[in-house]
Amino acid sequence: MTTILLGCIAFALLVVFDFNKIKMKIKALNGLFALGAGLLFYASIRLLIDTPVDFDVPLLGVIFFSSLSVLSGLFMFYALFGALPFKKTYIEVESNHVVDSGVYALCRHPGVWGFFFLYFFAFLASGRWIVLQATIVWTIFDILHVWFQDRYFFPRMLKGYPQYQKTTPFLIFNAHSIQRCTQSIGK
Repeated sequence: MTTILLGCIAFALLVVFDFNKIKMKIKALNGLFALGAGLLFYASIRLLIDTPVDFDVPLLGVIFFSSLSVLSGLFMFYALFGALPFKKTYIEVESNHVVDSGVYALCRHPGVWGFFFLYFFAFLASGRWIVLQATIVWTIFDILHVWFQDRYFFPRMLKGYPQYQKTTPFLIFNAHSIQRCTQSIGK
């Protein structure tokens, strides 16, 4: 349970990182993003290495669910680091513009989906109930984090964000957002 708490602390660091971008604007605090992400990575590895297996997963299941976990993680990384301008998003303290194409046409926080499925499929591949517990707790913290971003941080940080909120769903895709996503990918 201590390891799950470490993941929760990681999300607190991410909230302070966001707060810094709108209020304090101290460049040194931009390292909190890397610290939070690193702490979450460390907690994830600890869960998969230091906890006992609760149920056996056949080899084909391990391969299949591990592959889905990796694909989900790649989607999350793409949403956070590939689809966004890295330097402006994570290093600079000045405001930025909204990205509303590609996966960000689907919903305002597509990384949450990759995050959830990364851990859910890791649970199915590992046979560890603690990983399912972490999946639930950390996804709740992730949703709270993006909710704070959506309500308090991004409208102040990103030019055009209030309009983006009106045209793009928060988390749940709809037919219109899927159509906008596919059209923007083809451009």
